[in-house]
Amino acid sequence: MAIVKKPPAQDDRPVAPNPHAPATTPVARAHAPAAGERRAARAECRASDRPAIFALLALASALFLTGLGTIDLWAPDEPRYGAIAEALRSGRHGPGGLVLLHLNDQPYDQKPPLYFWLAAAFGLPFGRVDEVAARLPSALAAVASVGLTFAIARLLGRPTVGALLAAGLLATSFRFAFTARRAQLDVLLTAFELAAIALFLVLYRRQGGIEQARRRPGLIAALHLALGAAALVKGPVAWLPLLVFAAWLAWEGRLSAFWKIAPAWAWLLSLGPVCLWITAATALAPEGFARDAIGTNVFARFFAGTSHARPFYYYAYQLPLDGLPWSLLWPIALPALVRAARDRRPAAASTASPIDAKAARFLAAWCLVPLVFFTLSAGKRGLYLLPIHPALALVSSLVVSIGSRDGAPARRGPLRARPLAIAIALVAVVELALALLVLPRLDGEKSPRPIAAAIARHSAPAAQVGLYRLRPLEGAIPYYGRRAVASLASEDAAQAFLAGGDRLILLRASDYEALGERLALEPVERFRSGRRALVLAHPRKAPPGLPPHAVAPGRSPPASRPPPPDRSDEAH
Repeated sequence: MAIVKKPPAQDDRPVAPNPHAPATTPVARAHAPAAGERRAARAECRASDRPAIFALLALASALFLTGLGTIDLWAPDEPRYGAIAEALRSGRHGPGGLVLLHLNDQPYDQKPPLYFWLAAAFGLPFGRVDEVAARLPSALAAVASVGLTFAIARLLGRPTVGALLAAGLLATSFRFAFTARRAQLDVLLTAFELAAIALFLVLYRRQGGIEQARRRPGLIAALHLALGAAALVKGPVAWLPLLVFAAWLAWEGRLSAFWKIAPAWAWLLSLGPVCLWITAATALAPEGFARDAIGTNVFARFFAGTSHARPFYYYAYQLPLDGLPWSLLWPIALPALVRAARDRRPAAASTASPIDAKAARFLAAWCLVPLVFFTLSAGKRGLYLLPIHPALALVSSLVVSIGSRDGAPARRGPLRARPLAIAIALVAVVELALALLVLPRLDGEKSPRPIAAAIARHSAPAAQVGLYRLRPLEGAIPYYGRRAVASLASEDAAQAFLAGGDRLILLRASDYEALGERLALEPVERFRSGRRALVLAHPRKAPPGLPPHAVAPGRSPPASRPPPPDRSDEAH
């Protein structure tokens, strides 16, 4: 990498020479600045970066924090996460509810608790986890991710302009910008992983490099704490940066140095938090919690694709779509990355390349390791690769030609920096306009609030509502309607639920046509959720003069049959 190892301070102890540090000649040593001059140059460089960092974070805050409450929480994930966080904030499950999460008053074993802790904390001043509080962890993590991308670019030897462009490319890429304004776990995961990557690079550039990392236990502890926090957001996938570090060190012929950043005590910080949580939650939960939380939600998703099963080539088209509009730069940037990664000349001689060879190989490892991992997984979503979007932004920034202002060699790319900066600004304006002006117009169609409000109107506060094959709405009804729900996956389950009394059941219009007669249902209200037509129904009342059991689920009343159901809203 184009990274000069930190020279020892006046009172530093002697450090063993790093065999992988660039060799210096007597002439180079003769012309090298004194240690004090180098420290002064670095301090001046950091000071010159500060205005750029402040401006970058201010613009990112405007992009991600403005108007977070302009639209409702959209199903499936957002209302579910909001309902879990609100159950935490309300404290209705007692102190144990801080450890064992609940959805619909049932233990929730799908995700670790850190995101929900943060959302609940943001909701405390408002007396409720509203839309803003539910989305703040993502939005603030997005601002931090943009700043960390700038820092990582500088650690990789990119000049200030190139680092700013990389951060801007990340902030305005479609998947990142959209997810940053939603109640999702993946941006918070990305921020913690970026913190770990930045700390690894700081260790690399210190005197002695990774081989002398044990001299800085505080940095090692911070790196593993960042990974431990990431695991408390989304589980074992948070440890993928360790595979990235190992792959890059192996590529450099230095794999043995990996254990310098992974002493035995450090694993307590990266693995300990999530293991402590799962142990405590298992002690509070019903039997089988650990089996479902680990076996089903980790191993079954990876090997069997129990959730979001996709073909192996899914990311070949999904990743470029998620990276728009800047994935249009990849056909230019990726060849530049490959050429730089194959360049074995010293960094000072590689001015024809936009980035140093070691830095290029690090970026390649950062992109490839998670991509291969999730390609091998049976369960796939575009969100899963969000943590490599900062690396892709750094790769995309290689297309520009930037002259250095801090003494590093100028790096040449096929495009100019100013046109790309203008394009980033225009995309940011368009994305903010979409968030504030266009998405609110879709709220009436996408929001589950009208359905939840109708259920609340037609039911008592303590009533339970059945959702027939509508798991995407299982968080929306308790969040907006404050009604408990029962997820019904089969006709037998629906019959058993309706046998409990005059209960409401929500189902697709097509399922109502198929089951309405057999379950003796009549519609209460009709809705549309996205492209789906939905029917809220309850058991049909018995005609006058007949006992209530005369019209039970599975029977038809002796009176004349109702007219055929209306098919006008059956759009799919």
